[in-house]
Amino acid sequence: MCSMENEAKKSKGPTKTEIGVVFMIFLMLSLMMICSGMVFPIQIMIYLSLGWYSFLKSILPQMTPSTAGLVTSLVLVVLLAGIIQMLGRAAMRYFNRQSTKSKVPYWRFRWTIIMVVFLVLSFVGGFAVVGIARQTSWIVTTEQAQIRWSGNEISHRIESRNNLKQISLALHNYHETFSQLPLGASFDQTGRPHHSWATRLLPFLDQVPLYNQIDFHQPWNAEVNREPFQVSLSCFRNPGVRSARESIPASGRYQPSHYAANARVLSINSGLSYQMIEDGTSHTILAGEVHSDFKPWGNPLNLRDPALGINAHPRGFGSPFKGGVHFLLGDGSVRFISENIDPAVLKALATPNGGEDMDRFQEDW
Repeated sequence: MCSMENEAKKSKGPTKTEIGVVFMIFLMLSLMMICSGMVFPIQIMIYLSLGWYSFLKSILPQMTPSTAGLVTSLVLVVLLAGIIQMLGRAAMRYFNRQSTKSKVPYWRFRWTIIMVVFLVLSFVGGFAVVGIARQTSWIVTTEQAQIRWSGNEISHRIESRNNLKQISLALHNYHETFSQLPLGASFDQTGRPHHSWATRLLPFLDQVPLYNQIDFHQPWNAEVNREPFQVSLSCFRNPGVRSARESIPASGRYQPSHYAANARVLSINSGLSYQMIEDGTSHTILAGEVHSDFKPWGNPLNLRDPALGINAHPRGFGSPFKGGVHFLLGDGSVRFISENIDPAVLKALATPNGGEDMDRFQEDW
């Protein structure tokens, strides 16, 4: 008998110590995820559990109660209570007639009140479910979602910087070979665009076989050149671009670049040398991220003017990462420049020999 009682005591449930251990493990895992940048699982739990509150908070102020509406609601609640009371009494009478054992007590009015309250709460709960569903959809699909997939974003930022570093190394090696930077774009005498700066960098991006497939006597979009420009190059793809799968053209189409060159440095039919950049290579933008109006990497018009602003113009430079843009500078460094930078400073960084005194702007970028 004593052993049975002891077993019953042991099987009652988790002890305070066990609950404490589980809580500590959960707390440690949460701290590890936060420190590693993976905060989205915690954010998901918070938003899903409290999403109904934000939904009702946004909806209720938009509701304008009217006297007629309140009276109608009150009448409906009274009718609902009356129907439940009648059905309850009828059900009790039926069970009492059918039962051969003890009689079921008559339906009490407080049971009706409980049922009405339960139904009203269920109705409100429906709003909560809608709020959670909307919150979940918002978390996953919208561009302005509160959850920023921090772990992925950090790795995407690093990969985008590495892409620009790879482009920087290719530009440097091109300059070492030809004593100048590549033409931003080449046009023939009739004004037809021929080839881009990115195409000329192919041998320095470990793409010699692809480079050899291109007929440089024909425009980039000529039929003879279609196949090589349908190849997607990872160094021109920014993993942070939202809906990246949608931005990848189907097979048989020209592949885009998520980076563009500075039109003031890599210009049309003209190639500068580093020695010609009088403002200093560390103060001159060569290329940067774009997040709209993507051009194929082989398109000679894949040039942009930084002076249009950051994240301010569809044909200017922009980034999928909040707050600024990764730019490649002439000295090979990659810097994340704020979208709130002084326009005068940004214009100075855009020009290779504008003569601006960048030392006095040093704290502004």
